[in-house]
Amino acid sequence: MKKIAFITMAAFLLFAACKKEPAPEPQPQTDTAPTVSLAGTSWEGSYDDNYRGYPATLIWSLDFLTDSTCTLHSDGVIAAQPQPSYDFDFIYTLDGTEGTAYCDNFTGPVYFTYDSTNRTITWELLVTDGRDTLGGVTVFYPQGQQPSIFPVRTSWEAEQRLTVSDTLMPVEWGLDFWEYGWGGQINYCAGGTCAGTSFLWQYDSTTHSGTVRINGTRRPFTYDPVADLLTLDYNTRLHGTSVNIGGTLQFRRKDDLKKDSSPVHNGKTAPTIQNTFHIL
Repeated sequence: MKKIAFITMAAFLLFAACKKEPAPEPQPQTDTAPTVSLAGTSWEGSYDDNYRGYPATLIWSLDFLTDSTCTLHSDGVIAAQPQPSYDFDFIYTLDGTEGTAYCDNFTGPVYFTYDSTNRTITWELLVTDGRDTLGGVTVFYPQGQQPSIFPVRTSWEAEQRLTVSDTLMPVEWGLDFWEYGWGGQINYCAGGTCAGTSFLWQYDSTTHSGTVRINGTRRPFTYDPVADLLTLDYNTRLHGTSVNIGGTLQFRRKDDLKKDSSPVHNGKTAPTIQNTFHIL
């Protein structure tokens, strides 16, 4: 796949400001201890978007060093291609639930909110290349506690039986969804042959439907949350033969799959197809 050039975040970093008067820049700390302190805490959040038709994920982390200094780290992935990383150091104030941040890379004073009950930080983060803008309201969670959004980090299996030359041939299918921007993989084993290929995916939680883009072709799928079944329309040829396999495939979740056993990535290393597979 052709590598997609990422937007120049360092030059065009934007933050949506709240509708209130800019607060004065923070003054040196006094001897009075703050009521609420984020010092020494680390947070992570992500935002799924689309960049010129390709799935894109912005990955953010916050490290509050003291009660007035913090570092914002950004990673990104577009169509399974990792993008450059950036760090932004800034100063901030926190008054209970309302935070104000200042940085040379920001377009002005910007604001975030802290929910001590739910342990979340909410910040509207936007980046642009001058033509396209990515990002939006991003929710940060304590490091290691960010929840997954369906169908991220899920794996599925389906079985099919085909008659080939008067012989009943079983076909076992596997379907793995990685993080949104990374995509996923579909694979099968049949007739002593195993093969797999990667895909990009999109999903609408409102309609419980989505698409996977395999070799440039979009294939629709639907999810039944009551039965916990996923139905995908996909067909191909058994590797090295003229035998057609696939069709309307109904996948069930792999019950014995551990949460972290699928290829999950943090924006540093691209997913790879297992070596035992032929790439279609």
